[in-house]
Amino acid sequence: MMKTFRSWHICVLMFALLITACSKDENEPLKQNETDELIDLSLNINILDVARNSESRQQVIELPDCSEAAPFYIEIIMKQGDREVVGTADTPFRLDLAPGQMFTKYDPAMAMPAGLYFLDHCAVFDEAGNLLCLAPKADSPMGPMSDAPMPMSINLRAGSKPFPDVPVLCFDNRDVNEYGYAFFDIVPTRIQNFCFFANYCSDTGKHYPARYSLDLSVEGVNIYSNEISTTGQYDTDGYFADPVCVDIPILSKYEEDEEYIDYTLTLLPWDDVYGFEEEMVITGSLSREDIEEFLTDDGNIEYKHIFFNCEDEEDIPLPDFEAASFSNPTNITNPFYGPRQQFEYLYEGYELEDGEMPDEPSEVIFVERRLETKEILGINTVIQRDYVSEDGVINEDTDDWLAQDDDGNLWYMGELSKNYDEDGNFIGTEGSWEAGVDGALPGYWLPADPYVGQRYYQEFYEGEAEDWAEVIALDATVELEIGSFSNVLVTKDVNPFEPGVYELKYYAPGTGFIKEEKYEDGELVEVVFLTGIIVID
Repeated sequence: MMKTFRSWHICVLMFALLITACSKDENEPLKQNETDELIDLSLNINILDVARNSESRQQVIELPDCSEAAPFYIEIIMKQGDREVVGTADTPFRLDLAPGQMFTKYDPAMAMPAGLYFLDHCAVFDEAGNLLCLAPKADSPMGPMSDAPMPMSINLRAGSKPFPDVPVLCFDNRDVNEYGYAFFDIVPTRIQNFCFFANYCSDTGKHYPARYSLDLSVEGVNIYSNEISTTGQYDTDGYFADPVCVDIPILSKYEEDEEYIDYTLTLLPWDDVYGFEEEMVITGSLSREDIEEFLTDDGNIEYKHIFFNCEDEEDIPLPDFEAASFSNPTNITNPFYGPRQQFEYLYEGYELEDGEMPDEPSEVIFVERRLETKEILGINTVIQRDYVSEDGVINEDTDDWLAQDDDGNLWYMGELSKNYDEDGNFIGTEGSWEAGVDGALPGYWLPADPYVGQRYYQEFYEGEAEDWAEVIALDATVELEIGSFSNVLVTKDVNPFEPGVYELKYYAPGTGFIKEEKYEDGELVEVVFLTGIIVID
């Protein structure tokens, strides 16, 4: 199952520990000699946005969106050795910020004798008590991203005034630059969500979703170990695997094409799906340029596709037509196909204007299944007619020829496309083709048992028609005015002769094609919706 995942950033924000020497013997939070000089520890905070963590103070990182709320107080835990001297794990110590300032008020509990201490926890809150930001633990996933993770040592010396920096983190789903304030000392490090998806190819060339583990290191420091893909089985007996997504830093100190992130994917056994004898490991590295290639303009992320035991990961397999049997090719039972006989589907198409949906459709599309059939390569095919009307004038009238094999694969055997000008005058048959003519080969209109990551040609007429598709989801939900559809098959359809252009097509079981989205350079430019089903008498 392929999901859409958001892109996240992290702002790394710095605050300083301001330490000044003084004597306040009347308030002694620690046991000490009367002659010991106390050092008053205050916190001078320079922060903008902050985040929270999970239980046990960052055993698991769960940082929320950065907030524009003003910091009001902080909570800390200070230790000396293993002993908690200020605050406890159950009750961290609260230090209020001075009114309108970014440093803490004086508090007698912070008067401590000279010695080696450890800041074990530091969190920042707004006035309402909402957790805004957090200093990462050294053993947390974000620890390697910080120059000073918790616990951080602080050596208090009599008469000294050290200013150690303590990074605190929050997730920011907006451009870091939009958060800038002139008086804040911000050191931004962008963290990007990045996803891997893998397929395994059997020795016969069949593709399966892969079960695998991921290890990933940044600058030689391992930050993810043995992250295993989530797998499962659909009610229809098909199998799925989710992408593995991780957070990786975008480090500007490296050149765009300089690699600093290393990954290792190891194929794992998956009973009842596939088996293999020898260990399979794929390694690689990423640069900032590599990572940016997988980001789309609409904020989504394309996964990096890894192939185990596949001859060429760039190859798209042409369905094996010679191996297919067609004993009853016009009996279409593929659950994702429609319309059935005696039904006509009505669609409306919209061209977006500056990303906005217009009030009126730019075209109306009718799709029906003819009673006639056509023989191609000795196989009887169904004729599906679809015609497109703009302002009441038909500008395209197409017959698609389809046949289902005995395994349930629906084959695309060709089409006759009649094109008309805006006045309805016939201008030609550009786009027409037929399997077996001039070397044209059939492909899948719809595969019998689709799985996420499956790629296949829909047609292959070299240099003329080489459209292919990839299955990216099997459990999508689509809400339309005509109804709600679940367990929807989603394919990404690509015409290699139109760079930067692709279509997402949605097929509902029991209904068929219900929706299409067309993208150009990552921007949604057209949508088509199923708006009605007409019974033909």
